Amino acid sequence: MNTEDTPNHRTRVAARRRATTRARLLESALLVFAQKGPHAVIEDVIAQAGMARGSFYNYFRTNDELLSEVASEINNELLRAIDPVVQRSDDPAERIACGARLLLHAVMRFPLFGAFMARLPFPTANSSLLGLRFMARDVALGIATRRFHDINQRVAADLVIGVVLSAAYAAAREPVSGNPDASVRALLRALGLARREATRLAALPLPDFELPAGSLLRRTQVFPG
Repeated sequence: MNTEDTPNHRTRVAARRRATTRARLLESALLVFAQKGPHAVIEDVIAQAGMARGSFYNYFRTNDELLSEVASEINNELLRAIDPVVQRSDDPAERIACGARLLLHAVMRFPLFGAFMARLPFPTANSSLLGLRFMARDVALGIATRRFHDINQRVAADLVIGVVLSAAYAAAREPVSGNPDASVRALLRALGLARREATRLAALPLPDFELPAGSLLRRTQVFPG
């Protein structure tokens, strides 16, 4: 019996085809949202993807659902790539500094991601987009070990998310201006670190992180216009 005629083979082929089509829709959506903002219409996305309108609804019901899925995909990619790098250190302050700097530099490293963020009305470009969950974990650790002091956990978490989010938004809108590391240094000072220590941590050599070749951000680095 030809293995290409088996139900398992047909199921695998159909699953790969669906995954390929969904990936193309997400790529097209990221490009369109980066160019036109979150209010771009479905017709723009399907035209960019080169598929029929009916095909779109096999994967997404609304434009908002598609926008949310693009943000979630980016969030998950950044979390998987950056958090293992952050966890190489046992120091919660160094983790915060490293994670925040890597996220901010990612906005500039992937221009389409930066353009996507810049089109979102602030603060709609919310913390879920930037994958800040690990920072809440490290804030809690920093307070428990008294690395951060004179601040409670909720205020500290809000401070971290607010500073990183606003700095990322600013970097996305004006990538040639400002210094992301300066924002991180100020954040560490607000968490209670001395000036010299905050300056040291914000100036440490930034470790590399790599996204998989098949990730949305990597695929769209050379997205055909």
